[in-house]
Amino acid sequence: MKIVQISDTHLTAAGGPTEEGFRLLVRHLDEDVRPDLVVHSGDIQVLDPDDTADRVRSRELLDLISTPLLVVPGNHDVGMPGLNAWAGITVTDARVAAHVAVFGPDHWRHETDEAVLIGIDSELLGSGLQREADQWRWIEDTVADLPVRKPVLLFLHKPLWSATDEPVDHQVDVGPVARDRLLGLLERIDLRSVGCGHLHRYRQVRRDRAIEVWAPATAFLAAGEDSLPDGRQELGYVEYTVEGGEVTAQFRLVPGMPQITTDDVPSIAQAIEAMTALR
Repeated sequence: MKIVQISDTHLTAAGGPTEEGFRLLVRHLDEDVRPDLVVHSGDIQVLDPDDTADRVRSRELLDLISTPLLVVPGNHDVGMPGLNAWAGITVTDARVAAHVAVFGPDHWRHETDEAVLIGIDSELLGSGLQREADQWRWIEDTVADLPVRKPVLLFLHKPLWSATDEPVDHQVDVGPVARDRLLGLLERIDLRSVGCGHLHRYRQVRRDRAIEVWAPATAFLAAGEDSLPDGRQELGYVEYTVEGGEVTAQFRLVPGMPQITTDDVPSIAQAIEAMTALR
């Protein structure tokens, strides 16, 4: 079984380089890769979860993918929990509901002959919303119902394990409270991979029997973050292979995709500057 994880597409109704790169990705997946399933690990739309036009256009572009698609939200889709949310945009019931109405459930279980895929909304963790309590209840029920010996692949937007030992002024992972609770629930299942996005770089680390995979962005490279571990800072995607009970993952480039930064997308650079100035 071949699964492709894409992440941080940052699509906008204004079009431009992120859409151009995404169209290259879609053509490559449909014509060359032909996966069995595609998972998008969040930050579908460009920056603002309240921009209806961006959300609608993002859905239209995702529909270009001919392969079955599963989606979990990122902070630019529904907001972040906590006091240090990026640009002060916190997750709310209304933002999650708007996302779900267009992209489908923010947490899900997808079972195949070879494996079980689970997607969760990392932006609810630590939010204190009723939706967080509902998701925890769903996770508990789902894990209790999973086959003990069937490989499980977990997907979420922010890294599950700590992304840095140094303090930063924004959220780079789900935090220790949610991590410990979730890992405790997952102990009884055959967890083989945890795929996330958010950090716009690729990294793969072995965590006991599972591999932790940071998926690269397709939109643009992030600004340097000295406190984060080294990773492959190129735009691309991740290709998973599930065979004989084993799960492997590889970084892949998209032919012809330019390796751009936010400086190459002035409209995004200006929007980031404007939104962060409001903090």
